[in-house]
Amino acid sequence: MQIENQRFLVTGGCGFIGSRVVRLLAQRGAAVTVFDRVIRPEVCAGLPSAAADRVTLKAGDITNTAEVQAAASGAAGVFHLAVLDLNSCTDDPRLCVQINMEGTFTVLEAAQRAGLGKVVFSSASSVYGDTDETMDESHPLGARTIYGASKITGEYLCRSFHTMYGLDYVILRYMNVFGPHQTIGVVPAVLRRIRAGQAPIIFGQGTQSFDFIYVDDVAAANLRAMESDVSDEAFNVGSGEERSIKQVVETLLRLTGSPLSPDYQPAPVGQMQRRVGSSAKAARLLEWRAAVPFDEGLRRVVAAG
Repeated sequence: MQIENQRFLVTGGCGFIGSRVVRLLAQRGAAVTVFDRVIRPEVCAGLPSAAADRVTLKAGDITNTAEVQAAASGAAGVFHLAVLDLNSCTDDPRLCVQINMEGTFTVLEAAQRAGLGKVVFSSASSVYGDTDETMDESHPLGARTIYGASKITGEYLCRSFHTMYGLDYVILRYMNVFGPHQTIGVVPAVLRRIRAGQAPIIFGQGTQSFDFIYVDDVAAANLRAMESDVSDEAFNVGSGEERSIKQVVETLLRLTGSPLSPDYQPAPVGQMQRRVGSSAKAARLLEWRAAVPFDEGLRRVVAAG
């Protein structure tokens, strides 16, 4: 599907990843309808006026059928990024069901009724659960969290709408996303403590490792998924650069010039040890690869303040 001169709906378009997708679409010449619970006009910050004029902001509830259908009207495709995050899902499982499961059904139903060409659904590596293996997309889905279960549900809803109605879709399973102005996650948590003059905490020996992917690369993967001819497929979206928590902390201490030393504390029971995925399928079928190396991404995070 062509990106230029098309209109796209971006649910969760004021969020950490969604706002990058919105800006990239506008820069590519697309018109964008941003649908989010809380509207943040700064989503257009830094865009040339011509690109910013192509962005329409709409506040709404992802579970409200009429509001979502109105937002989908006239769009060629939808990027579904609206989500209740992992910690909030754990704190309020019922709200997780409403937003992540019922909300996804509402978006897919609106897309089907409006005749949209494709849905790009933001899933997560959480669908795999905790595994020592490097996961490709054929790896069993082993989520044991309500958040992971909600993402698996969203994936299967996409598949069912494709089978029942012919609605094209692509699923993107993000690895550990990081970038400037992120509010939750390992990188911002460590950086907050360093900037407050507090020793960053490492649980256990810090050997837990993840595939860290820079947020701009994730946004680019979304556009490639939409504009490609690929449908009815799921893709891992990662950098292939595995880093331990100890390495993340040490790199941030070095980049900030901090004299602090890590505070090692006992690891909580059941702490995840490794989640790393292969993104070879995305490189092959979507012609997408991560472009920002891990250390460069951290430098950008630190420089952004």
